[in-house]
Amino acid sequence: MLKIKTFIYLLVFLSFSTVSLVSAETLSDLDKSKIKSVVEKQLQAFAEDDFEEAYFYAAPLIKQIFSSVEVFKNMVTTQYQAVYRPKKIDFGDVKIIRGAPTLSVFLVDPDGNFVTAIYLMQQQSDLSWLISGCYLKTSDFEQI
Repeated sequence: MLKIKTFIYLLVFLSFSTVSLVSAETLSDLDKSKIKSVVEKQLQAFAEDDFEEAYFYAAPLIKQIFSSVEVFKNMVTTQYQAVYRPKKIDFGDVKIIRGAPTLSVFLVDPDGNFVTAIYLMQQQSDLSWLISGCYLKTSDFEQI
C-alpha cells in the first residue's frame, strides 16, 4: 500500500512539472467551463463503468503511466474509490496552483468520508483540456 501511495504522489509531482503553466489571467471562463465539463464527464463514465470513456479524458502522461484501459481501471477501482463510487459530488472552483490549472471536487466516498479531489488539468495543442493527475485529500470532518 505504501508503494502505491508513493507512486501516486510521484505521479502528482510529475503532473505538476509537466503541465502547461498558465496565469490566472489567461484562464478564460470558457476554459474553466471546459475543465469542469471534462471532470464531470469522467466521473459520469466511472458511474457507468465506462472505462474507455473515462480513459479518453486522461492526458498523455497518464496514458503513458497507465498504458491500457484495463491498467487504468485497476488503478481507479482499487485506489480511487472516492471518485469511482462517490455518494455525493460538489464542484469547487478552477484555480491556478503553482502555475497549473486545477479543479477541486468535494466528494463523500462510499464509506461516508469527506474527500477533496484536486484535479490537475493540461491544455492540449487543440485547446481541449485533459486530466493530468488527481490527488485525494481526506478531510477532518466526521463521517456522515
